[in-house]
Amino acid sequence: MKVLFPFVGDSVGGSHNSILELYRELCKNDIPSCILIHQKGPLSLFLDDIGIKYEYLPIKKLAGEKPNVFLVLYNVLINFNKIYMYLWRNEISVVHGNDLRINLTWSFPTKLSRASYVWHQRTVMSSSYLWNVIYFLADYFITISRHVHETLPNNISESNKKLVLNPFDTTKSYNKFESRNFIESTYSIPKDVLLVGYIGRLVEWKNVDFLIKCFLEYSKHCDCAVHMLIVGTGRDEYVSALKKLANTANITFAGFNNRPNKIISGFDVLVAPSNIEPFGRTLVESMIQKTPIIAARGGGHLEIIKHRTTGWLYDHGNTDDFIMQINEVINECKIVENVVKRAYKYACLKFSSTEHVKNIINIYNQLR
Repeated sequence: MKVLFPFVGDSVGGSHNSILELYRELCKNDIPSCILIHQKGPLSLFLDDIGIKYEYLPIKKLAGEKPNVFLVLYNVLINFNKIYMYLWRNEISVVHGNDLRINLTWSFPTKLSRASYVWHQRTVMSSSYLWNVIYFLADYFITISRHVHETLPNNISESNKKLVLNPFDTTKSYNKFESRNFIESTYSIPKDVLLVGYIGRLVEWKNVDFLIKCFLEYSKHCDCAVHMLIVGTGRDEYVSALKKLANTANITFAGFNNRPNKIISGFDVLVAPSNIEPFGRTLVESMIQKTPIIAARGGGHLEIIKHRTTGWLYDHGNTDDFIMQINEVINECKIVENVVKRAYKYACLKFSSTEHVKNIINIYNQLR
């Protein structure tokens, strides 16, 4: 069995980190696997930096880049031969797709080859009847949360789909003192401030604009010095709008960082402001790094956070509720200590890479 993980290559996010964790575990289990990218850019630079090899198959026009059915079909057809021949030459057994553009581009040629196709759905699907066609494109469907799983088309049978929680290296935790020094020296953050952090993509549905508004309001009334570090990238126009909204020395935009867990370890509190998050990878990463979490109530967050037990939840759009939750995190040290301990145990029990790879290998074996 040989497994292929194709990626577009124009971004680095939670899905990439999840697959890299799976890739490492597959290597430990002596299962040949390969990462492939279509475009040189953020992902290739990231992989080069962390020393993971990959193959390059240049494709410029991928299916699904625009929501046009005829254009999707056209891009599938013009790339068919290149993908089909790659699969044949490299004797690929399973193609594991993790992005809509990849799923639409690779699934059809894979189905017509000797390989099986695994469609990993990491976002919520719309209710459009057009999604029913994906039943014919893949051999198996994996989802990352109940929130996502429940949106799969009804024509996909239970035997062909499974909810598999994302994998995490629960053994790797950073020294908080060293992490904080790293943050302060890297981003010129003042010492002895309360450091609130966000880490993730800068896109509209992540609600980073609301987080900034809440932080600005909170900082007006907080008795201590506070600072917020925003780690991530996005469209230039949106990032510029966020910086204009912030307009204060107390908020630092850090851009991309390839050591997110070390950054999270140095936060006093991490905030996850999206109320429609399909899963919420940074929540689990924070649990492993023993950093308290405040998350918007909704989406996949509700499957990870139990209020005041493994973290804190607030209602999106309610600034007063946000301030009430962050006040408790800052002022109630004993409560926070207990919550952080419970969250760490929960993450180690539920999201280990070992359990994840067992589930995935069972799926691969089912398709052989």
